[in-house]
Amino acid sequence: MPVAPLTLRPRSARLGRTANQDYEARRRKMPWRAWYKTPEWRAIRRQQLNAEPLCRMCAADQPSRVTAATVCDHVRPHRGDRARFFAGPFQSLCETCHSARKQRIERSRASQSACAEGEAP
Repeated sequence: MPVAPLTLRPRSARLGRTANQDYEARRRKMPWRAWYKTPEWRAIRRQQLNAEPLCRMCAADQPSRVTAATVCDHVRPHRGDRARFFAGPFQSLCETCHSARKQRIERSRASQSACAEGEAP
């Protein structure tokens, strides 16, 4: 009787999960996730959104476009460094820009720095 060939699928596919679900599960375990719930961060976020209530990326692309900012974003990724997490600099972004455009920019920077160091992206 013929045997079906082995398929090389990621573990997440065998478990019926998507790659995004795996990523979110790993992120939830990161200790810096709890920092977003601290009174110190909430005060920083409130101050940033009051000082800059419009999305910086939307305004840079189309000065006539007015989009309310809902996210206080770290201009430089903190990478789990507590001092950098609370020190800033920060920018105000709308959810769309933060979740799509900013992440794409950060991923491209990470791959460029990896290539500059001689690593595979």
